[in-house]
Amino acid sequence: MASRPNVGFIGLGAMGFAMSTHLVKTGFPVTGYDIYGPTLERWQSTCDEVPNSRASTATSPSEAVKNASVVCLMVANHHHVHSALFDEKVGAVHALPKGATVIIHATIPPTQPAEVRKRLTDEFNRPDIKLIDAPVSGGVARSINGTLTIMVSADDPANLEQPDAKTVLENVASKGKTLYAIPGGLGGGESAKALNQVMCGIHIASASEIIGLAAIVGADTQKFFDYLVSKDSAGNPVVGWSWMFENRGPRLLSATPPMASATSIIDKDVGIIRDEERRLNVELPLLNNASDVITAVMKTHASADDSCIAQYYLGFDSDRKNLVVERAGNPTVAAANHDKLIQDVANAHAVIHLTSAHETTIFAKALDLNSAEQKKQWFSIISGAAGGSTIFSEIIPLAFADPEGIEHAFKKYAQEKFSGILDKTVELIETAKKNQYEPKLLEAATENLKKLLS
Repeated sequence: MASRPNVGFIGLGAMGFAMSTHLVKTGFPVTGYDIYGPTLERWQSTCDEVPNSRASTATSPSEAVKNASVVCLMVANHHHVHSALFDEKVGAVHALPKGATVIIHATIPPTQPAEVRKRLTDEFNRPDIKLIDAPVSGGVARSINGTLTIMVSADDPANLEQPDAKTVLENVASKGKTLYAIPGGLGGGESAKALNQVMCGIHIASASEIIGLAAIVGADTQKFFDYLVSKDSAGNPVVGWSWMFENRGPRLLSATPPMASATSIIDKDVGIIRDEERRLNVELPLLNNASDVITAVMKTHASADDSCIAQYYLGFDSDRKNLVVERAGNPTVAAANHDKLIQDVANAHAVIHLTSAHETTIFAKALDLNSAEQKKQWFSIISGAAGGSTIFSEIIPLAFADPEGIEHAFKKYAQEKFSGILDKTVELIETAKKNQYEPKLLEAATENLKKLLS
């Protein structure tokens, strides 16, 4: 434990708090800093409960890093990255020890790590500072137990092998098992994270939309959730499962959900993707639909947990805004038809997952992540991280292996697996709309399914 490198950790929000306290619990000397004083106090109090804790707090970024060989930045956006590093008076750059490694864990535009590198070298004459961009996926729970999926890249591959940085990264990434080195230089990690966030952005919105749809058509929402997180006879997740649905489900079913991930976080991540769409001249229609939903929620619930999106679909100010919670244990459909209804809604959710997987392949091509090794890598990342779904895990290997190409594989898969559920999905949409419920993602995904089936 004594050989653990000194870590300066800047940004102690939900993810940063969990990651940094995991480092403390596993023996690292960590100096924490957050701009919000009460958060910093709570962090120190939490660390004080750790046996043999070597945690301390700082009053500025520069103070946090003055003895650190590794600096971790888990702040909200790239503006905060620049502020934490380059503030005229208290920026970390003014106190970074010679040869220190800066790890950017924040999800920022893929072009920004190179901009940070340029400022370090050209503006502040610190070419000695090693820089790694290392966005993460997996949520607070996996931050706490050190099993995050982390996508890392650097301008010099040797930076990723530097012992101090490597031991910090491996510690929060399943002892290195879920640490992925992305080729292509700085920004590669952010590009891989953006690809994962296509799925995440769609699936966060669709988790709310689909459980709201289940409530509208009279299903027991608790039984619907229980079914979708169950396993089939072979021990695999059932059709309609996604990591986001399983993760958000308990909060969707709670009358008083805890704050775990603010709507503003996924709004920022999806905004990065939309900027990349414009930069790369590519279009992701379902992702854009999800973005429109999230943007609408942001108007009144930016700081609320993103499980509130279900209430947006049902009407924030309506008398049915809590219908998902009220339907738990209280279905209105006849018992004889209930299991079939749950299956139909689960299949509808899978239609969304088919389209999200399809758009992921489109975005991967635009990001030039299309070599055989890169495809294998991003499939492994997404299927094991927050963007995963049953459909993604099934269709992507088939798409990679199809000698006639990815589009042919999707059409063939849709025809074999989805042609029998199209009519019922259309019927569910019509029933929902008659009840003044707009399943926007399902409707858009169904139109895409029709194209794949044509």
